[in-house]
Amino acid sequence: MVYLGGPGRGTRRPRLHDAPPGYSPPQLPPEEQRRRFRRDYILYRGAIVCAAGLVVALLVIFLIMIATHL
Repeated sequence: MVYLGGPGRGTRRPRLHDAPPGYSPPQLPPEEQRRRFRRDYILYRGAIVCAAGLVVALLVIFLIMIATHL
């Protein structure tokens, strides 16, 4: 459910609920589904590699700070 309005101030605001009976979302062709899956997989893999590199860099910085202050 999605809230569509700002603060109430005594009036009832419209809300989005479930789809009407009999509605089915449009089906994508199999090649479009594969293309989207491949794109998402590449994006997630890139995000994981970037996040891992950031974590390693922060650990190295922390270790250098600890080593120089002792």
